[in-house]
Amino acid sequence: MMTVVGSRLTIKIYYDILSAIHLIQKAGEHPTLSNIGHRAQVPNNRLEERLRELTDLGLIDPRMQVTERGFEYCMDYKKEVEPFLRRYGLSGNG
Repeated sequence: MMTVVGSRLTIKIYYDILSAIHLIQKAGEHPTLSNIGHRAQVPNNRLEERLRELTDLGLIDPRMQVTERGFEYCMDYKKEVEPFLRRYGLSGNG
C-alpha cells in the first residue's frame, strides 16, 4: 500500500525533493535543507527523514546530489506513474 503524507503520496514527495535538488543545482546553488524544503514544500523535520530514505534507496548521494538512479526515478515517475495516478484521481495534488 502506498503511504500518503498529508495530501501527497510518498512517491510524489520523493519526486518533488529530487526535482528541487536538481533545480537548485542547475541554478548553481548548493542544496540545503532550507532551500530543498522550500522548493519541495516539505517541512525540515520531515525532509531530513525523506533525505535519509532517498540516500538509502540510492536516489541521492551523501552530498545531496541526485544520482543516475535518481534521474531514472524522475523520468519513470513523469512517464509512467504520474499519468497513472492522474487517470485514477490519485495524484495527491490536493
